Amino acid sequence: MGVVIKQSIRSSIFAYLGVAIGYINVLWLYPNFLSTEQVGLFRLIQSSAYLLATFGQVGLAQSLVKFFPELKSNKGFFTSIVFGGTIGFLILSLLTVIFRSTIVDYFAKESSMFVDYFQVTVLITFLIINFQLLEAYSKSLLKIVVPTLLRDVGLRILSTLILLLYGFEIISFPTLIYSLIGVYGIVLFMLAIQVKTSLKAPLSLDFAFLKSGVWKRILNFGCYSLIGAGGTQIILQIDNIMVSGALGLQATGIYFIAFSIGVVIEMPKRAIAQISASLLSQSFNSGDMPAVKKLYQQTSINQMIIGTLLLIGIWANLDSIYSLVPNGEEYANGFNVVLFIALGKLSDMAFGTNGEIIVMSKYYRFNVISVSILAIVTIVLNTLLIPKYGIDGAAIASFIAMFSFNLIKFYYVWVKFRIQPFTTSTIKFLGITGVVLLANYLLPELDTVLLDMITRSTIITVLLIGATYWLKISEEVNELLEKSAKWILRLN
Repeated sequence: MGVVIKQSIRSSIFAYLGVAIGYINVLWLYPNFLSTEQVGLFRLIQSSAYLLATFGQVGLAQSLVKFFPELKSNKGFFTSIVFGGTIGFLILSLLTVIFRSTIVDYFAKESSMFVDYFQVTVLITFLIINFQLLEAYSKSLLKIVVPTLLRDVGLRILSTLILLLYGFEIISFPTLIYSLIGVYGIVLFMLAIQVKTSLKAPLSLDFAFLKSGVWKRILNFGCYSLIGAGGTQIILQIDNIMVSGALGLQATGIYFIAFSIGVVIEMPKRAIAQISASLLSQSFNSGDMPAVKKLYQQTSINQMIIGTLLLIGIWANLDSIYSLVPNGEEYANGFNVVLFIALGKLSDMAFGTNGEIIVMSKYYRFNVISVSILAIVTIVLNTLLIPKYGIDGAAIASFIAMFSFNLIKFYYVWVKFRIQPFTTSTIKFLGITGVVLLANYLLPELDTVLLDMITRSTIITVLLIGATYWLKISEEVNELLEKSAKWILRLN
């Protein structure tokens, strides 16, 4: 367990470092060096590649993790997974050739540049597939630090470098786009070296173990995983793709910057979800449903507090944030997008660990069904709302889909386990939120942007956290604040 904790801590540090680098890229380098249309293309190529890669590897990354304990002694197991990923990519490539005219027709009118660089998307897809398979092998050996470092930090640093090369006119824009292949190729090559040398991945063409019928089990599990993973990627990437097809790359660039600002509020949820999943697994194994209920309610209120603080802070300072972004007046057209994306993420946080409860219970298959439904609903809503409301429509679609998704999971957990995440503390906190919003509305706007942001953020934080502490909304928050106060007093 000590090794797992160390790996988790180190990988979390690298993940947050990657987020910091990513926001430097998104909020400064992209708007400073690229036009909105170029930002849209840069993002669309990568969004499309990740979506295609999920279907191209046909769930084999998940299958590798699932069957590794059973089949790791078979030297051909790892090689068969890699071969399977290659076959999946070839099939995917064949489908893109068959449906090329449909793809071209969808993007030709509003995003013709993407059609010109579609081959870049396909090549990056191949590199992502192989990276995901090697990453799955590393995870199977509980070695998650290097893949996390390469994925979250390496990719972003290399992206920063090629953006700087373009910004200082050392390379042209077409070279910048083709350089993305090199960026993904370098991180794949580095992970391959680590897997081969440090982890000593066995490479063998002995596939005799597949004759026992195990290949059917691997394929069945892979297809099952593909439905869930594919649905998740559709939810994450489809808005960028559909905005590009309907409105053009310029709209995609504006939408992407706004989305990146709004989505920041869910960052704390990722760490909480990883810890909660482990605790829920233990509680289900021991049949301790009171512990499941307690964790459900704790994660709901604590995530709601963190998410609301971040959302109000972002919303109150959004004009100032856009004023600091290069060419911010153009990107400010995504103002409402930030709100709806943030509200969607906040609803996901407020409903607590409903998804983790379903996954860790005997009803785990329902999660795949619900994700698939959400993916379909997201596509339908985007199709209806983007033509009518533009990029705001895509954000509204995301909010409606996310809220509905959580409402379905909330109802399912209630029906199966008779537990729900909300308490009287939830109602009290909603009252606190209303007071803080009113206070922000009444605050005068200061002339200096940075001074206004600091003053406004400080008042919002003190009011919300102070009232939360005073009304004892969360035992965990109160305990954390008291420990922090004692630590500060010791320093003095």
